[in-house]
Amino acid sequence: MDLQALLTISVADKVIANPKRIALLQQIQVCGSISQGAKLAGMSYKTAWDSVKDMNVRLSEPVVHSEKGGKGGGGAKLTAFGERLLQMYALTDQMQDMVLAALQDQTIPMNNLLDVMAHLSLKTSARNQLSGTILSLDNSLTNADSNHDDLNVRLQVELTNGLRLNACVTQSSCARLSLVVGKPILVLFKAPAVSITRDKKSDSSENKLRGVVHEIHSNSQTTEVSLKLIDNSLEDNNSTPQLIYASIDTKLANKLKLVVGGEYYAVFSASQTIVACMS
Repeated sequence: MDLQALLTISVADKVIANPKRIALLQQIQVCGSISQGAKLAGMSYKTAWDSVKDMNVRLSEPVVHSEKGGKGGGGAKLTAFGERLLQMYALTDQMQDMVLAALQDQTIPMNNLLDVMAHLSLKTSARNQLSGTILSLDNSLTNADSNHDDLNVRLQVELTNGLRLNACVTQSSCARLSLVVGKPILVLFKAPAVSITRDKKSDSSENKLRGVVHEIHSNSQTTEVSLKLIDNSLEDNNSTPQLIYASIDTKLANKLKLVVGGEYYAVFSASQTIVACMS
């Protein structure tokens, strides 16, 4: 299904910018003339002039600066504000397209814009990108010697599938990202930072998430495993599954007797995580 959305911008419930007007501004930017821009945009000169005048008057700043010269002469160029309007419109149009694409892909969560962008546009070297919401922040971390840690903040995060994990950021990063309880975030970490085990015992210094092996790719040295995270306590079985990726030594993989469909635990340290969020 080819879904499309038309973006309009209104002031006091009256349309100030729409696809036709944006096309006119784009042509004016290229040819430097309202009359020529009107022809290229497929509208009359009067309609084009009235549209430019309307935008110039009703927006906070003019979008086009023109010089007198009559219907066949004179010149025009976009103001800095006009250029930013085009940039804003293009960015918003891209976001609309991403949301429409996400609507038709059941594997993409739509809890917030960050989820959609992470799946459709955010590319990083960290294969693991788990979306969730901050449940708590604790800046009273202690190490093995029970010494107070004034540099780091531990985050408890609830993933979109209900599972919980811990992440760790510095105090300065916490302030710079404006992290607060309830804020949607992405937790990123690389596949080599993840180990696989059958052991159910939990270590408070590590994250341990249970999952079902989805895929296995292996050579003589390295085995890459993807696990679909599960949580039997969840009543909503229709929630979008999240995958976690691990890159482990093939000897360990053979020892664990990894098989597709088998249940294992993905283990990784909170200190290996990176947090991303919308400002």
